[in-house]
Amino acid sequence: MNPFTLTIQEIFHRKNSSLLTVLLVAVITGTITFFVVNSKGFEKEIGRNVRDIGSNIVILPADVDQFAYHQQGGINEETMPYAVVDQLVEFRASLNHLIPMLERNAQCQSENETVEARVVGLSASIPVPGRPKAPMQKAIAKGKVQIGSALAMRLKISRENKNATISISGKSFPVDRVNRGNGTWQDSAVFMELHSAQELFGLPDQVSRIEAIECTQEKCEETGLQSDVVLTNEFARITDQAALLRREQMASARLNVRALSQQNLALLKNLMWTFLACSMIALATLNTIQRQPEIGVLQSVGFGQMKVATLFVLRSLILGVFGCIIGIGVGSLGSLWQSKQLFAATGKKFAIDWNAGLTIGLVAIALSVMASAIPALWSASQHPADLIGKEN
Repeated sequence: MNPFTLTIQEIFHRKNSSLLTVLLVAVITGTITFFVVNSKGFEKEIGRNVRDIGSNIVILPADVDQFAYHQQGGINEETMPYAVVDQLVEFRASLNHLIPMLERNAQCQSENETVEARVVGLSASIPVPGRPKAPMQKAIAKGKVQIGSALAMRLKISRENKNATISISGKSFPVDRVNRGNGTWQDSAVFMELHSAQELFGLPDQVSRIEAIECTQEKCEETGLQSDVVLTNEFARITDQAALLRREQMASARLNVRALSQQNLALLKNLMWTFLACSMIALATLNTIQRQPEIGVLQSVGFGQMKVATLFVLRSLILGVFGCIIGIGVGSLGSLWQSKQLFAATGKKFAIDWNAGLTIGLVAIALSVMASAIPALWSASQHPADLIGKEN
């Protein structure tokens, strides 16, 4: 009888033990898969959350008086060409999510009230080639405006009013949305699409500032320079029409959160891989050692050392494959089921990482096979009389 047929018969003969082995393998691999697949989602969730901390780079026209800029609450009358945005993208500066803006104070009038407010024209966030990401800032519908909650209250426009309009510098715009309050100057501002603002204020192809998120980690590791030095050197080569402001505290907060989460995830992953290795090796080794009397019987009826080892390896392989399929399937589907609850910002786009599951399965099966082969070969090298009737 060939080893494979004999192995199948032995599995069915010891069905309770075989089912328990499959169950244990499924639990081990399912737990590891659930963690590893979720860790990918956790990394994306952390990335989205630290991104939403806000832009930490502000690019202003070179001739802006920065004292006056801060004194006036972060608004200026100077402009720079929109071509600066194109230059930053073309150069692939260490930035991402570029948001060009044009800002002016203007008279805003509703049916009942008139007030001077900050009017901001902005575009959707622009990714730098090689750093594609989900848009940080979505485009505002052309010809419409969004207004902050405090301004809406002053103009007596309710959130439920779907037909509200306001006049800005004598031109009427429908109100697309009243934004929820966030405790910043944005609560008192009007937002519109960039080209609409350029037309309204007669400043074609001009912007007041560009906000962005720095992406200097690779350059810092390559050159050994600090982020602000990297960006300053890049800007000196790209354009002389813009000045750079870096919000240090925001940049440090983003970097620290990302670094801490990556370190913790790496530690947990190492622990989980260690748990997988120890569990599979212990399971296969214990099973083989406990069956030393059977190895002695097989030797006494003419089975050689390699044939005995083959039987145990095939058994571990077959049971390991079935256990891994069940465990990885349940772990992956469990991750998908829990994703929307675990990841509020990115859960809807959560995708199962089947490559991670495949890697876990292959590692588990390989460990199981090796762990069963080594003690089986050692036991089969002993004299049958020493193994038959041996207590474990």
